Amino acid sequence: MEEPDRTPASGIERRVHRLEFTVEWPPGHSAAYLLDGDEPVLVDAGMPGDDARSELAAELAASRCDPGDVDHLLLTHAHRDHIGQVRTLLENGSPTVYAPREIATRYERDIETVAAATRTNLVEAGVDDDVLDTATERLVGFHRTIRTLLPLEAVDVWLDHGTPIDVGPLEVEPIHAPGHHVSQYCYRTELDGERALFSGDVAMEPFRAPALLVNFDDGVRESVTTFLESLRRIRSADVDRVYPGHGPVHSEYEAMVARSIADIESRLEETAESVSVDGTTAFGLAASRAGRKHDIERLLVETVGMLAHLETEGRLDSRLEDGVRYYVPA
Repeated sequence: MEEPDRTPASGIERRVHRLEFTVEWPPGHSAAYLLDGDEPVLVDAGMPGDDARSELAAELAASRCDPGDVDHLLLTHAHRDHIGQVRTLLENGSPTVYAPREIATRYERDIETVAAATRTNLVEAGVDDDVLDTATERLVGFHRTIRTLLPLEAVDVWLDHGTPIDVGPLEVEPIHAPGHHVSQYCYRTELDGERALFSGDVAMEPFRAPALLVNFDDGVRESVTTFLESLRRIRSADVDRVYPGHGPVHSEYEAMVARSIADIESRLEETAESVSVDGTTAFGLAASRAGRKHDIERLLVETVGMLAHLETEGRLDSRLEDGVRYYVPA
């Protein structure tokens, strides 16, 4: 595949300022975007924490702006590297906050219900007893963190797929693309005659985001199927330039979506070939690839989704024994 076109569009780069926040995983940053003008619009809000707060102030200052100047805050999805500084922006100003309605829907499940479902689903995945409590707490902790970083009352406008909305001076088309997260939205708009897409964690150049969907809450088994359906639905779009949540700005939208689809399909083949006639669990398969570490949850979520997708295709069968799901070739 040819290298994506990273040439800045004439006039566009003067309006869109990229803000970067340090993260501990590749490619080492998450990106937000400031659209300057009479009513500054910020797309996403970086990582949480004091270091990220300082990065936000410095990145905005480089664009002759400060946190109190932001009039509109548009969020792509409820992951901490995209909503981390919402409270900072609210403490320093009064931006109108726009967020996917699916976030509010997820919040309707109380944490106790999420915790119980998470533990049951981890057991079904075959997680060993000695790491079950730790894994449950880590995963439920992600849900708690999100609800702290983005409380319901912080959101002024809930967005729905396909319903255009004015965000300050922009007319924005929200495009729901669940898979990486159940609340993942892309936002298409026009900037100086160019069709721009603020894509969150979709259509990124350096990597494909994992299929996390709902972490290990109920729905975990649909993660890969949902992601594939979304990518296939949005693979063709009238987009000139993509502003992703990680990696460089580029103009290869359809190529990046196609690559993500191909990567999932390739991993499905690898997963199918790894299933033993004696029975394979999601945890056993994920651990064989990543080791028995406490940081394999992301791989484990996607592995559960891969195995479940293969079963829906009729390529695998499964059985439950004492709450643990074992997969075998069909």
